Amino acid sequence: MSSQTRAGNAWTGDDSGPVTMAERYRVHPEHPLPALDAPGGIKAFQATDERGSPKALFALVCRRDVAPRSDVLTQFARFNRLPLVTPLRWGVVYWPPEKARRFVIILHQPGGERILSAAGASIEAWREDRVVRLVMNPLMPVFKELGGRNLTHRAIRADNLFFSDATRESVVLGECFSLPAGMAQPSIYEPIDSAMAMPEGRGHGLPADDYYALGVLILVLLCGGNPVPQLDEYKLVEAKISKGSYAALIGETRLSLPMVEVLRGLLCDDPDERWRHDDLQLWLNGRHLSPKQALLPPKAARLFPFENAEYNNAAALSYAMGRQWAAALQVVKSQELERWIRRSLSDDRRAGLVSAATQVVIGVGGGAPGLEDRLLSRVLIALDHQAPLRYKQVAVRIQGLSAAFAVNYHNEDRRQTFAEVILHKLPQMWIEAQPHLRVDIVAFVRAFDMAGMHLTKPRIGYGLERGLYALNGSWPCQSPMLADDYVADVSDLLPALERLAQQGKTDRVPMDWHIGGFISARLKMAPDRAFNEMSESERPEIFNLGVVRILADLQGTTGPERLPHLAAWCADLLKPVSDRFRNRTRRREMNGLLRELAARGDLASLLKLVDSPERQAVDEEGFRRARAHFASLVEQMGWLRNGGLTKPAAVRAGAREASTIVAGVVAAAAVLLITLTSVL
Repeated sequence: MSSQTRAGNAWTGDDSGPVTMAERYRVHPEHPLPALDAPGGIKAFQATDERGSPKALFALVCRRDVAPRSDVLTQFARFNRLPLVTPLRWGVVYWPPEKARRFVIILHQPGGERILSAAGASIEAWREDRVVRLVMNPLMPVFKELGGRNLTHRAIRADNLFFSDATRESVVLGECFSLPAGMAQPSIYEPIDSAMAMPEGRGHGLPADDYYALGVLILVLLCGGNPVPQLDEYKLVEAKISKGSYAALIGETRLSLPMVEVLRGLLCDDPDERWRHDDLQLWLNGRHLSPKQALLPPKAARLFPFENAEYNNAAALSYAMGRQWAAALQVVKSQELERWIRRSLSDDRRAGLVSAATQVVIGVGGGAPGLEDRLLSRVLIALDHQAPLRYKQVAVRIQGLSAAFAVNYHNEDRRQTFAEVILHKLPQMWIEAQPHLRVDIVAFVRAFDMAGMHLTKPRIGYGLERGLYALNGSWPCQSPMLADDYVADVSDLLPALERLAQQGKTDRVPMDWHIGGFISARLKMAPDRAFNEMSESERPEIFNLGVVRILADLQGTTGPERLPHLAAWCADLLKPVSDRFRNRTRRREMNGLLRELAARGDLASLLKLVDSPERQAVDEEGFRRARAHFASLVEQMGWLRNGGLTKPAAVRAGAREASTIVAGVVAAAAVLLITLTSVL
């Protein structure tokens, strides 16, 4: 996390006034700005700069359960001279309306109103020359800068485009950071494969995705709104697949030949052939280009019936089957699909792939539904390898799988489905099926391999939680204990626990599956010993020791140096550990020392006190000696109880011993008397 974020952490507001960030910016909860709200429930509020700002500011208060794109904030902050709403400052502050800490982004207000008030709204259609003058020409530097840094905006749409002032003669592109990439985009603005995916599973994509969105934006402005309002989301995607995006979206819209040219280039369904910055610049300079159109999917000689509809190509059928999973399973088992591909599409290779999966499904019958689901996923890939990965109710681009998993984590059914996707190595299967792989896609293989390995270990520090944070490096910890905090960086975890301890919320151990998974995913060398100890959940003297051990290790790695309230919390947790010592005096002394050391706020010193092999060895040796002495006393007591001193044999032996002693004393006295007499 950036230094700006950490700076924000140090400054909080109070319930009686504005929230202060970085000793400079003030966010005013009492002044909401609904016109600048972002999709997904992200609220906007007035912000001010104590040092003065030439432009009005506003703040976006992000959600805890859906992380913003904090990994790109620093890069977008450099674009402050472009017609783009850029971040000025960001960080975690106390937010009075929710009585919790939240991630806040400070930005310049765009200056004017949205060009389209909402995604489904309508306006007066723009003339082509106005679109070129106000949108295309001014935004070219934005696309050039983003493409040069391999960044994507992923929120280019008419309702995220603002006039920059009251004159309405210039525009500013809105923010793209408050939600995961592409999550707020209506499907009409997305290329086919991305439109097929669930919004949270689209991923950051490629610059080509932004150029496609620009093409749709131009068309929306020329039409004064949605150019195909009669099509719902699913029908629109089917039309894009079967007709191509250009034909599906343009319909009967009348355009000039130059505008037809640019829209054909931007809406090309082949991302490699889609127009980019240089092509657009040539077009703006008056050059006439001939954009290539992606080939449409081959049409079948015979339509394939499925769920009250008929399909003439494999890609459209694959999309329909992915949305109606149970019915698709029955189709696969019938073997009609393979025959249709082989006979009507004349595609033996694809038919062979479908047949291989189908035969296994038929072989297992109804006894292994999990296997059937996996094989249907494989069949859908065979039908359309460019489509997103589909499995039950999940449809994601590979690069969007991680964020989709995180967004849906709190939905129990979907969480389980995503776990199955990862455990069954479906992402790796999708990647292997691609004829041409990009380097960034191949890099996901190892990430999903590691996540699958974590999911096979159901204990603290591993499991679903570690997979969640390992795949999403900027996702905040979702522990219920931290519901009123925002901890996305591991260095913020201990201060958050310190605040909990300071508030007296110490009725439980400062550890759960989320905190353990978060630490293990964020630390390069997570201590296995501590996680092994925490697997002993029924033995508090071992479990608590593991908790303090990992927190002490974290304090040594990230700080801060003093955590007195958390240390006092941990000192109480270590009482079962100190109670293991046999010596009562030593236990009393150790409990007193724990309280003294806790005041210093050093967790490692607490651990050192109770987890000392030398102290344990001394205590064990003392206990061994005490036990031996006690056994000897018990033996003597038994001897006495059994009449050891009153038995005849014992009496005779005692008498003989006594007479011998008396005789010796008398003899010595006689010798002494004789000696004294002779001397005197």
